Amino acid sequence: MLESKEIGYILHRAAMFAKCHLTNKLNEFDITPGQYMVLKEIYYYQINNKEFGLSPACIAASLESDRPTISGILERLEAQNLTERVHNPQDKRSCLIRVTQKAMDKLKELEEISAVNDAKIRNGFTEEEIDTFKNYLLRVADNFKNG
Repeated sequence: MLESKEIGYILHRAAMFAKCHLTNKLNEFDITPGQYMVLKEIYYYQINNKEFGLSPACIAASLESDRPTISGILERLEAQNLTERVHNPQDKRSCLIRVTQKAMDKLKELEEISAVNDAKIRNGFTEEEIDTFKNYLLRVADNFKNG
């Protein structure tokens, strides 16, 4: 195996292993990691804000994704009856996206899978090391966001 000391390479490999593990587990529920993130975004907005739903544009912005990608994910989630489109009471030209009861039930299981994946990532680290690691990763992300 080729060893590299480049931070980008190591970061990529670690992220790839974590994502592959999560993907394999989510596939058992016919969900991709992207679909899971979208479901979580809509669900937590719905329960925390007591709002009717989120617009596709808000979902894309919140997840820092492009609208065509989010639109494709939303179409697949709607086909599985995990989301539904409802009229936006504040703008009759647009729709809002809500999670269905089926999605709420499924999210409980999906969050358990995510927690197991998170535990695998945390394995062997102290809470202090995890906090430091998260701060480092956030700084790396900021380095790219801020140019």
